[in-house]
Amino acid sequence: DMNKLKAWVEASRPRMLTLGLSSGLVPGALAYRNAVFDLPTLVMELLLTTGLLIVSCWADEYGDLKKGVDNNNRLGPIRPVQRGEISLKEILIGTLLGSAACFALGTALTLYSFLRHGFNLAGFIGFIVVGIICILATWGYTMGKRPYGYIGLGDISAYFFFGIVAGVGGYFLYAHTMDMVVLLPMTSVGLLFVSTINLQNIRDFDNDFACKKYTTAIVLGRAGAIRYQFVLVVVAALCYLSTPVIFGLSNPLNYLFAVTMLPFIVHLIRFYTLATSRESPAKLDLLMWPLTRSMGLTALLFSVCICL
Repeated sequence: DMNKLKAWVEASRPRMLTLGLSSGLVPGALAYRNAVFDLPTLVMELLLTTGLLIVSCWADEYGDLKKGVDNNNRLGPIRPVQRGEISLKEILIGTLLGSAACFALGTALTLYSFLRHGFNLAGFIGFIVVGIICILATWGYTMGKRPYGYIGLGDISAYFFFGIVAGVGGYFLYAHTMDMVVLLPMTSVGLLFVSTINLQNIRDFDNDFACKKYTTAIVLGRAGAIRYQFVLVVVAALCYLSTPVIFGLSNPLNYLFAVTMLPFIVHLIRFYTLATSRESPAKLDLLMWPLTRSMGLTALLFSVCICL
């Protein structure tokens, strides 16, 4: 059924997939820079980070509809589960199967890495536990009796898991040592991920508040959330730009990715104009695809330039 397939693709939020790809791509580039790169590791990490993002999108649809947040007052796109094109039971089963697939892939990736570098049982088990926590985090954002996304902790979780954990854990699986420089660009990846969440939360501010979904935007207030968006994007840009400096790179080509900062400037100008105008907050959704596209382009060009 092509209509059903299209509904599942839409529920996976294709315009967000650059976020998962960024989380897997940047550690690989730093591994290449430090001469510890391995292609199978890169492929599995890209599949894993993207898979976890898709599972989190499915879980988000299930949780928000169950709690009444996805209603007729919500300003964002009407989601497939809300439209009835995918049932709650189907999205729940999909989330379960997707989580199982991510666990299997994560286990295979960890086993492959530890066999390459000398098997260590304690380290292997530690990574498996972290993997389980990552999967549970995708569920806990909107699902369950006390979802952490409803008490202002969604942003911190997104930054931590898709930025820090993906960076530190991802790089370690290449090298089995740690280069703390990885935290700089992965902070950028994590903060830009949060900026997409904040953009949606400002769009849905009134409905979220009415439904008692206390996102970080609600906690900060509308004006605070607008300032927060600037902080997220500017700090992310600075962390990206400082990475080759910290590495001590002198080739001008290593800095060529700086041109990808221009779309973020455009984003902030357009964002401020819309967010402070009398236009409907629904129009903020027009900024989502340009923002996520810019994130993916920056991660890709940064990864190429850092390897030159």
